[in-house]
Amino acid sequence: MSSSALSRAALFSAWLGAAPAWAAAGAVAPDHGSSSAGSSTSAPDAGPESDGATASPSTEGESSGGAGLFEQSVSSVGAASPDTPKSAAAAASSFQLSGYTRGDFYVGKVPGYAQGSMKAGYGELSLISRAKKDAMGDAFAEVRLRYGMQGDPQQEVTVDVREAYVNAYLGPLDLRLGKQIVVWGRADLLNPTSNITPVDFRIRSPIEDDRRIGNVGARGFLRLAPLPMRLEGVWMPNYVASEVPTVALPQYVSYDTPRYTKTDLDRGLLAGRLHLELPSIEMSASYLHGYAPMPGLSLSSLTINSTNPQVLIARTAYRQQVVGFDFSTAIGDILAIRGEAAYRRPYSYQDRINAPHPDLQYALGGDHTFGSVSVIAQYVGRYVFSWVKEPGIAHADTSTLKADPTAFLNQSALDNINAVLGKTNQMLFSQTEKVQHLGTVRVEWLTLHDTLSISALGMVNVTTKEWLASPKIGYRMSDSLIAYVGAEILTGPTGTLFGLVDQKMSAGYVELRSTF
Repeated sequence: MSSSALSRAALFSAWLGAAPAWAAAGAVAPDHGSSSAGSSTSAPDAGPESDGATASPSTEGESSGGAGLFEQSVSSVGAASPDTPKSAAAAASSFQLSGYTRGDFYVGKVPGYAQGSMKAGYGELSLISRAKKDAMGDAFAEVRLRYGMQGDPQQEVTVDVREAYVNAYLGPLDLRLGKQIVVWGRADLLNPTSNITPVDFRIRSPIEDDRRIGNVGARGFLRLAPLPMRLEGVWMPNYVASEVPTVALPQYVSYDTPRYTKTDLDRGLLAGRLHLELPSIEMSASYLHGYAPMPGLSLSSLTINSTNPQVLIARTAYRQQVVGFDFSTAIGDILAIRGEAAYRRPYSYQDRINAPHPDLQYALGGDHTFGSVSVIAQYVGRYVFSWVKEPGIAHADTSTLKADPTAFLNQSALDNINAVLGKTNQMLFSQTEKVQHLGTVRVEWLTLHDTLSISALGMVNVTTKEWLASPKIGYRMSDSLIAYVGAEILTGPTGTLFGLVDQKMSAGYVELRSTF
């Protein structure tokens, strides 16, 4: 069943994420902490209490760390932060407005043909507003208006209120209410502990953070002074699913209405995190209970007849609990070390085809800056408990064929559809092998007075022999104008994920961005 291409594209995007080092310099990030590649006291997960003055200018509107380390550590290429008033009048204003306008084109290969095709082409306007911070709080909002195509051939207008929230500073408690993005973890590119914010894999952009989707909820930080600790809590009462590219389905197969959880007080996502912040090391332990952002696939209904056969499949959410740990430290000025691990256990996974098996994901990496060259190297692994390889096809029990041919045909069709869905979900949840070993490397060179960035991301899955490469060049043409040229390339052996979707997903791109 070629519907598995849906999950293949999603899994590719989950492993991809090639963020630039200084990305959208000039846009505002509401609460990133500063992070130095050679410092163990970085705070990539700075909470609502951060005023944004040290925020990375490379992630528009991202409300927490977890993006590429270069986004948090490397120069903003000479751009002034939009939080810095441009005039005395702006300094006195209680309201600040910034943003960008950009145009993007992605060109790739037509699968199966020796010709190129437009993968994406759009123009986008981002308006970012911030209420001036006072002793009691502040506010942030970003609205994006886009016209063009993002994977689908039709042109469309999209209006996205990406984030809109208010911060309240109540003594030792900092509280944030509204639509927001929450990203946990300290590792680069892949964050096992980050299971709160959904992702839209349909978005093609040079900026990794653009794929994240905000959700309405509450987030708070309680400082446990005089201890060097703080307690973080997150509540998301609404379920928002990650989105995946639209693909063609086989004849007689179509999508039914997704099976997501209803908005209810007892069905929301709850997560907590205890931070320890010492001069020599930072670490945190976390726990999450709620519905996973990436739903699986399940059979909704099956109709077998000679006139109108129909197979309906539905994206189906499942609940899980996740226990996580992350840390960051440094060996002097030689090497910064970051790592994290998470044990994920879905509820009733034995009885749910749409849920993965329990697994343990872990990442360990180091980063260092050699003058104007920054390097991040990382190992990522995954171990799946009670793992069984899904065959993708069921063997029919022919003992009932003579007694009841109709029942046999119905059961045979049902078994085979569920077998295909089982294999599809195994790919979707990256559990095609019991143990997987991956390596990632990210390199960036800043030159010409920090106006030129030459970077590359590489990833190799040693277990499946798949790999991807994402080279990129960014050039600041003026204080407000930036040009990007790059590519996202992936490949793999026949029968692997990347080998199946390389022509569909690989593309080169160009972007012009003007910030204000």
